[in-house]
Amino acid sequence: MEEKKVYNLRGYVDLFSKNWKKIALVTLCSMIISILLAFFIIKPLFLSTGVVKAASSKSSMLGGLLSSTGLSDLGDFGDMASGSGNSAQELALFEIIVMSREVVEGAIVKFNIIEEENFKFMYDAVKYFRENIVVISKDKVAGTMSIGTYDPDPNKAKEMTDYLIYELNKKNIELNIENAKNNRLFIQGRHDLVKQDLTRAEDSLKSYQDKYGIAPDLQVQLSTKGSFEIESEIKSEEVKLDVLRKILSEDQPEIKTQLEKIAALKKVQLEMINSDYTSNSLNLKGSPGVIMNYFRLRREVEIQNKILVTIIPMLEQSRIEENKETPTILVIDNPNVPDKKAKPKRLYIVAGFTFAAFFISYAYFFLKTHFRKPLDV
Repeated sequence: MEEKKVYNLRGYVDLFSKNWKKIALVTLCSMIISILLAFFIIKPLFLSTGVVKAASSKSSMLGGLLSSTGLSDLGDFGDMASGSGNSAQELALFEIIVMSREVVEGAIVKFNIIEEENFKFMYDAVKYFRENIVVISKDKVAGTMSIGTYDPDPNKAKEMTDYLIYELNKKNIELNIENAKNNRLFIQGRHDLVKQDLTRAEDSLKSYQDKYGIAPDLQVQLSTKGSFEIESEIKSEEVKLDVLRKILSEDQPEIKTQLEKIAALKKVQLEMINSDYTSNSLNLKGSPGVIMNYFRLRREVEIQNKILVTIIPMLEQSRIEENKETPTILVIDNPNVPDKKAKPKRLYIVAGFTFAAFFISYAYFFLKTHFRKPLDV
């Protein structure tokens, strides 16, 4: 049976001692090549960065206007008033805009990336720009985003970062305007519908008042008061009749007159109670339904008017937002012209190549010895 090979520290040291010249030569050559690559062939890249944040936290225009008009008292509009946007969502949107194909292709064309890097297809140039040129970092706590670009020319790196920030603000303004336009169209449609409903409610109330009076509720109050007064007068006249009967006989004209007076009052009272309101506004029969319908019509007019009063400032605000082109982002730190390269890290390259060459060459001699004969034990 073949004897099993056993290795220890001495065997490894002996292997290095026997081949150290070759290992050192390979390592030295690799170090020289890495120095040439790092210092003379690989272009240094400069990084120019700028820091931006949203101009203001996005709040719901609808919620703010509802609270200002007092309509929020009708229900819970807390979610609407607080808005659904937050800094994390804004930063995510900013990153999407910067990395969008439209913005990236614009930068590629403006700064001749295709010609400089010898790309044949725009697809490859876009991929290269996203992966190797632009760099984005976000601070969700502070609500800020850092936008940077790499380039061998520090001035060009600054110009590219400026361009990306400009396009970010421009595109964000366009999105806000488009959103405001959609809101305005929706509110405009609602405004027109409410005006129609208000006109219809006002016409219905007018027709009802033409038929039953300007204020049926006040007329019924007066009729009810009159009915109570007639009832009191009847009681009073009956008391007088009792007094007359005690001092006069039934055939006396005073008693007959008093009886006729009481009968007349009762007839008026019965007519007010039993006759329909539609025939005479002083009658009480059917008056609750008339008053109820009147209140409903008047309430509908008040509701539609309240909605219209609320929608008008919302419509005006949406028109303002649609035509507003103020900056939507704040530049906290403007892009600079870097005076120190960001990469490559030359010492890391040299050290990496050197150590890699040393271990590869040592592993080569180790494997060569391992498969030919065992090391000394």
